[in-house]
Parts: sequence; C-alpha cells; structure tokens
Amino acid sequence: MFSLRLIHILFSNFVVATKHQIWMRALGSTSHGIAMADRRQDVDKTVRQRGKQQSRYAPNLIEDDVNDKMNRRTKRKIFSWVRRVALVLIIVLGLALLIIPSPIDPVSFSLPDPPVFEGPLAPNNKLQQAEKIYEGEVIGPESLEKGRGGFYTGLADGRIIKITKNKIEEIAKLGKPPCGGVENEHTCGRPLGVRFHKDGNLYAVDAYSGIYRVFLETGDAMEIFSTREPVNGRPLMFVNDLDIASEDMIYFTDSSDKFERRQNKLLALEGSATGRVFQLNPYTDEVTLLMDGLALPNGIQISAEEDYILICETLRSRIHKYYLDGPKQGTSEIFIDNLPGLPDNIRYSNGGGYWVGFAAVRKQPFSMYDFMASRPWIRTFIAKLFNQEFIMNFVPKYGLVVELDENGKIIRSLHDPTGQTITGVSEVLDLGSHLYFGSYDAPFIGKLSYQNVYS
Repeated sequence: MFSLRLIHILFSNFVVATKHQIWMRALGSTSHGIAMADRRQDVDKTVRQRGKQQSRYAPNLIEDDVNDKMNRRTKRKIFSWVRRVALVLIIVLGLALLIIPSPIDPVSFSLPDPPVFEGPLAPNNKLQQAEKIYEGEVIGPESLEKGRGGFYTGLADGRIIKITKNKIEEIAKLGKPPCGGVENEHTCGRPLGVRFHKDGNLYAVDAYSGIYRVFLETGDAMEIFSTREPVNGRPLMFVNDLDIASEDMIYFTDSSDKFERRQNKLLALEGSATGRVFQLNPYTDEVTLLMDGLALPNGIQISAEEDYILICETLRSRIHKYYLDGPKQGTSEIFIDNLPGLPDNIRYSNGGGYWVGFAAVRKQPFSMYDFMASRPWIRTFIAKLFNQEFIMNFVPKYGLVVELDENGKIIRSLHDPTGQTITGVSEVLDLGSHLYFGSYDAPFIGKLSYQNVYS
C-alpha cells in the first residue's frame, strides 16, 4: 500500500514524457527533441530524488490515508444498513397496524390524575415483612375463606382445597383434565370467589361454568347456576366473585360478555364496559340484573347490615355502592373513586371497614395505564404485536392493599414498592391477628402479623 503514491507520481511523469515525445515528432526538430529529452532526464532525476526522500515517510502517510478512507466507507455502510433496517421495521409495523386483525376493539376513556402517595397512602415496606406460606404448593389462590378446621381456596389447576397446619387436601374439582395451563382453563375450571354459606357448605364461582355448592363432607360440587344459558340475550363469559346474604340471595359479578378469564389482559387492553352485577334466587333460579355497563366488575361484598353491596370496577379504578334496601333501593353511587390502582376483591376488615387488594398500581408522576386510556391506538398496536404474557411486562411490580372505612375513605395502606415479596394482591382475609393475601397467579399465600400491620 505504501507504493501507491509513488506509482501515481511515476505514472504522471510517464504521461508528461509521452506528451513531449508526440510534440517533438510533430515538430520534427531533432535538436529540440534532444533538449526536451535532456529536460526529461532532469525531471526524472528530480522525481527519483524526491521519491527517495518521500519513501521514508510514504508508508505511514499512505496507510493512514487508506485507513481513513476505509473507516469512512465502513461508517457509510453501517449508516446505510441501519437506515434500511429502520425502513423495513417501519414498513412491517405499518403493515401490522393496517393488515393484522386486532383481537380487541379498544374504547377511549379517561381517569382523574392518580392520587399522590402521601398521608394514609404514603409508601412503606410493610408487605415486605409478609411471610410466604405453602410456597410452591399452591398456584393462584385467588380467594380465601377460613372455617371448618382450615383455609379454603381455589387454585389455577381447577382444584378447591382445604389447608390445615399439616397438609393440603383436595376437596373438589370443578372441571375435567387436562389441567395446569391457561390454555386448559375453560375445560379444567378456574375457581375464583369462594364463600361459606350458613349451612356450612362452601360456595364457589367457576369463571367459565357458573356457581357451585361444594359439600365438604363428600367433595361433591353441585351446580346451582350455569353460564350456558345467556341472561337477557347476552352470554356470561367471565363470572368472577360472589357473596351470599342471610336470606340466601346470591350476588355475583360477570366481568365481561366478550372475554373469558384466560383473556383478561385483552379485556384490560380493550377497556370495554360490558360487565354486569346479578342477583340469583337459589330457590327459583331467577336471575335479576342489578347493574350493567361496568368495566370488569370484580370483587363484591355485602354490607354488615345487608342494605347495600360494594362492587369493585377494576378498569375504572373505583368501587360502586348498590342499595338493596331503604329509600335508595335499586340505585347506585360511587363509594370511592380514583383508587391508587386496579382493585380486585373487597372483603371485611376487622376494624369495621374493608380491605381492597390491587392487581396493579397507578401512581404519580406517570401511570402507563392512565396514559393509554385515552390512546386506544396504542392498545391496538400492543394487542396486535404482543401476546398476553409479554403485555404483563408493562405492569409495574408493586404490591399494594388499602383499608377503607365504612364511608369509603382510605385509612391505611400496606406497600411492597419492590414487588419482590407481595405483588398483585387479589384478596385480603382478616382473621384478627394476621392478614392473609391471595393472588390470582402467585405460588404461595401471604401472611402478615397485626404487629407489622399496625406498627
């Protein structure tokens, strides 16, 4: 490479000499030709001398020059490649938005600015003090009940189990195998809300098939309400939670008439409000519609006086109050709005109020959920390109439960800002000395002593 410049010099002189020869022949002057030849020799001599002087420096200079040119070429090639890749990605993403069918039809909605985490919502690490019990032995203990000598809960594999200090016992199974994966839920069964009845038996909601009375002595599960029959011409796709009044009336939620439980992330992305609240008379099988147009109605709780029910509307971060008795009977109002997250189940607290678990949080200064609420095109894009498991990456890891008083005011909150111990709480069971935390996907039950709760 170092001789390239010398070759260039020699070639240039060769061209000059050739021109001179042609000129001399055209003139036909021998003497002038001799003179020009002498001149050529002088020039060649000078060139050779300069070449010898430059040859000592030429290798490094030429090599540096060539390297600079190669680097510039490489950079241009890389930049050109990046531009082409970016163009291809833009085209692919554009085609995806235009051609790939969307599994959702998102609706635009708005929420108030998320509440500031201060006062009773001030962050703490109390949930990080929780103990994980029966870890690895239970998957997705959504709802918890205590009685008849143990804990009762429904799991992701379709089983309803009883937990005592020494063992876990299967009480009933609502579906049929194979079980163990989300893809099998609709046939395996997915028990969600569970409640004890005054007759001593357990009532359980299966998200796909309906409501069951489980006889604890025999393990038999008797269907008392089926989702096979539409109500008012609309299917029940996602039965979620229930509560039972003293006169045996059953109140329950159906989260959507479009999406099943195994499609709950798509329901959250769509944000549609097709959920309903029903009353079931177990003696006549009559089903009465109480509320409609809710965006994923979830947990439900009858008041201590049984004059109203509370319903968590997950996708709008609020809780409704529906009057069962009194001058407002048959009407509803907002019990609490603008919650710090997406509420799941609601249950009594030992202090006379209510515990609410959260599937995800909304907090300042930025909430992705709130940001996407009024931008349905973003949700369409996500739903087209990513599966439901990937969508969970957008959910911040943060554990949160709050305690409400009887008027719907937040009086206490428990946090795990890291989400490493407790996250995605579905329900809180308050037994007076400890709190127990359910979850729709965690492989354990959380347990926290009152000492840590009220310290």
